[in-house]
Amino acid sequence: MCSFLWVYNGLAQGESVDSNLVVKLTVPVFHLINPDTLKVGEHDEVICDSYCAQGVPYVYDALHSFHSRRMDKFGGYLNDKINEGLRQIRLKGYYSDLKQLYIQINPKLLTVHWVAVVGPSSDGRCYVKVNSRGSAGGGRSAVEKQLPSMHRNHEGLLPVKVLEFNENVIQCFDWRGNALDSFCSVVNIQQYFFKYADPRIGTSITLAEYDLLEQENEVNSDPKPTIPAKS
Repeated sequence: MCSFLWVYNGLAQGESVDSNLVVKLTVPVFHLINPDTLKVGEHDEVICDSYCAQGVPYVYDALHSFHSRRMDKFGGYLNDKINEGLRQIRLKGYYSDLKQLYIQINPKLLTVHWVAVVGPSSDGRCYVKVNSRGSAGGGRSAVEKQLPSMHRNHEGLLPVKVLEFNENVIQCFDWRGNALDSFCSVVNIQQYFFKYADPRIGTSITLAEYDLLEQENEVNSDPKPTIPAKS
């Protein structure tokens, strides 16, 4: 959300009006979500965190690194933090679920704030993983072409889209992180967040068995546990 100020620079002879119109943007006041105001269930847990892209190369690419990016591993590691929250719900004996997810970007501080609510599942499925893909400036097509490979990384799990984040972030800095004197453009940041349910839990394997095998497989960085066939 932003407001617009049209500035007329004056006309030289033979120039059109359109070539001299500059759109200047004003950044609205940033209101951070208060996690205490969220409606949560008795056994739900709220996870919240933030990360800042100031001083990081290619700041707008860094800004949408909700988990981490390949070049330098910078990011908010949102997946790991939510996945751990899901695991804690399962350790209490419940099927886990990501129930709410909120993303906010403060353009003046190059900071991402996020809030997630995890808790017992209410649809009979156990959601065990969270993952996402996105783009800064590439648009929907740049995001969607990444989804098939992401889903293949969680083969055997059922993907459910949690949030389709799409925001035009007012560009207060250049891509090298230098502050701009005036704001005349936006960077479109899109990120699609998915949660993954394991259909085997409750059918071919118990919740306790799943988490035991998950701990054993963590050293191999498997996206999901390798469960041996039952004899």
